[in-house]
Amino acid sequence: MREVYSRLNLNDRAIPLALLFITVVSFGLLIPWLGFYWDDWPVIHLTHTQGTDGFRGFYQYDRPFSTWTYTVFAPLLGTTPLAWHLFTLLLRWLTAVFLWASLKQVWPNKPRQVFWIALLFAVCPIFAQQSVAVAYSQHWLCYLLFFCSIYFMLRPLSGRRYFYLFTAAALFTSLLQMFTIEYFLGLELLRPALLWFYFLERESGASARHIFKRVAASVWIYIVPLVIFVIWRMFFLRLAGDDPNRPALLGQLLNTPLEALLDLAQKAVQDFVYLLTSWLASVKPADIDLQRPFSLLALAISLATTILFWVLFNRDQPVLTEPGEDRWHISAIVLGVLAIILGTLPVWLIDRQISVGPLGSRFSLAAMVGVSILFVGFLEWLSPRGKAKFTVICLLIAVAIHTNLYTAKAFQQSWEKQRAFYWQLFWRAPYIQPGTAFISNGEIFSYVGLYSTSMGISLLYPPVEDPQKLPYWFFSYWERLYKFPNEIVAGTVLEDGLRNYSFRGDSRDALLLDFSPELKRCLQFVSLRDEDDRDLPGSLRGLLSVSNLSRIERESEGNWTPPESIFGAEPEHTWCYFYEKAELAYQYGEWPEVIRLMEAAKKQGFAPSDMKEFLPLLDAYLKTDQIEPALELSLQIKRLSDKVDDQVCNAWLNAAEADTKFESALDKVRERLSCFD
Repeated sequence: MREVYSRLNLNDRAIPLALLFITVVSFGLLIPWLGFYWDDWPVIHLTHTQGTDGFRGFYQYDRPFSTWTYTVFAPLLGTTPLAWHLFTLLLRWLTAVFLWASLKQVWPNKPRQVFWIALLFAVCPIFAQQSVAVAYSQHWLCYLLFFCSIYFMLRPLSGRRYFYLFTAAALFTSLLQMFTIEYFLGLELLRPALLWFYFLERESGASARHIFKRVAASVWIYIVPLVIFVIWRMFFLRLAGDDPNRPALLGQLLNTPLEALLDLAQKAVQDFVYLLTSWLASVKPADIDLQRPFSLLALAISLATTILFWVLFNRDQPVLTEPGEDRWHISAIVLGVLAIILGTLPVWLIDRQISVGPLGSRFSLAAMVGVSILFVGFLEWLSPRGKAKFTVICLLIAVAIHTNLYTAKAFQQSWEKQRAFYWQLFWRAPYIQPGTAFISNGEIFSYVGLYSTSMGISLLYPPVEDPQKLPYWFFSYWERLYKFPNEIVAGTVLEDGLRNYSFRGDSRDALLLDFSPELKRCLQFVSLRDEDDRDLPGSLRGLLSVSNLSRIERESEGNWTPPESIFGAEPEHTWCYFYEKAELAYQYGEWPEVIRLMEAAKKQGFAPSDMKEFLPLLDAYLKTDQIEPALELSLQIKRLSDKVDDQVCNAWLNAAEADTKFESALDKVRERLSCFD
C-alpha cells in the first residue's frame, strides 16, 4: 500500500490518470441514464435516416467543413446515447491532458501549478452543456485539436529532432479545427503569448528584444493558417442560407465606431464578471437538501473526491520564503486574462454573449482555459503557502463536481421525460398520417427545443420516402401560433423547417396534446370532447376544433417498433400504458376493449393520479349499459377529485338523452355530484 501511495505523485503517469478520474466523477457517473438533447436530434435523425450522405447538405448552412466529424464518427457510434456520451467524455479528458502537456512545455518548473490548471479545466462547471454529447462532440474534438496543435508547436523547440514532422502536425491540426468550427479561432492569437512565456522561462537573462525575435521567428508560420481561414471565411465562404455567425461587430465598427466600442466594452465586462463569478454562483442553496438521497449522494461524491485528491497530491507543497520572489503569478494572470479575452472575442464579433440567454454557456468553452489559468495565478499571488493554495483548488473542485452532478441530473430528468413521452405517444398512436402538426401550449421538455422534438417524433415512426420532408412537426402555441388563432381554426398551411429539412401541413390536420408527467398525468390528445376540462389551457381550448384524431391509425405499418438504440427498450407497462391503449380503443369505439384494459390495469394495482383518466372507462360502461359499475366509478371519481365533476355529469346527461333507462341513475349522480348547480 505504501508503495502504491508513493507512486501517486506529480509524474507523467499519474496526472493523466488523475485527470481521467476527476473527469469521470464530474461528468461520467450519470452517463448511462442520459440521452439526446437540442442539436443532438438532427444528427441522430440524419444518421438514422440518411447515413453519412445527409450531413453534407445539412451543414452547408453554417459550417460546410464540419461535416467530416460526423462522417467519420457517426457510423462508428451509431444512434446509441451511451456511445456518444462516452466519446465526448473521452474528448474532454484528452483535451485536459493535452492542455497539461502543452503548459508543461511552457512552464516546466511549475508542475504543480500546471496540474492545478488542468484539474480546474477538466471540471470547469461554467460550460453547462456537457450532456449534449452528440452536438458538442464536435466542439470538444476541435478543442482537442487546438491543444494538440499547441503541443506540437512547442514540442520541437527544445531540440530539432522531428522538427518538421511536429510543425506539419501543428499546422494541420490548427487548420483542421478552424475550418471545422470557429469557436476557438480567437485562441489561435494566444500562440505568441505562449511562445513568449516559453522562451522567457528558458532564457530568463535575455532581453525583451531577443525574446521578441525568437517569438517572431517561431510564430510566423502559424499566422498563415489563421490568415487563410479568415480570408476564406470573410470573402469566399458561400452558405446555403443566411450566415448565422456573421461578424456583425465589424460592420458596426465601420458605421458607428464609438457606439460599437462602447457596446463591445460592456459585453466584455459583463462576460468577464460572469466568468469569474459563475463558478461559485453555480451552487444553489436549494440543491443542498439533506433529506433528498441525490443531494446527499452529490455531496458525498464531491467531498470524498476532493478529500482523496487532497490526501494524494498535497504532499511536499513548497512554500516561498518571500511572496514576491517568484513572479510566475504575473505570467499566469496575464496569460489567463489574454486567454479569456481572445477566447471570447469571436463571440463578441457575432454580437453574442456568454452571460446572456439560456444557451449562452456554450460560448464559454474557449474561455475555460483562461479562467483556469487566471484562478491559479491569483492563488499564487495571494499566498505563498502551497498547502493552502491546493486546499482552495480542492474546494473549487468540490463545488464544480457538485454543480456538474446536478446539471447532469437535470439532463437525466429531461431524458426520462422524453422517453416517457415518446413511448406513451407510440402506445396511443401506433401510426400517424404524415403531414400532421403537433400543437402544445408550450415546449414540453427542458434542453430540447421544437425542431428537436419534431425530429424525435419523426424517428418514432417508419421512415418516409424523402427524409428531408419531415412528416411531423411540433409547434408551441405561444411561440408563433398565438398570432393567428382564427386562421388556424378556419384552416391554413402550417410550415416550418430547419436548414434543408421542411414540414408542410394543414392546420385542420393537427393533433393537440397535453403532456404533464410532473403533475402525474399521462400523455393526452385533447379534442372537443375535453371542452369541459378545467385544467385545459385557454390557448388550446380555442383550437379544440382543429384536433383531428382521425390522423391516428390503430396499427403501425409492418409491425413497426421504435428504434431501441434511440428510445431505449420499451418501458414496463404501468398505468399510462393501459390508459394510452384504452384511449386508442376509445377513439375507435371499441368499448369492451376499453373496459378490459382498464380493469386489467386495476387488477395489477395501477390507478391514475388524475381522475379524468378514468373518463374513458366511465364512457365505456355507459356505452355498454353497465349502469352500476358506471355509478360506482362516478362516485369513486368524486371522492378522489372534484375537478372532474362537470365531465362526469355531462357523460351521464349524454347517456340519459340517448336512452331513458339512464334517467334514474342520472338523478343519483346529480344528487351526489351536485351536477349543474
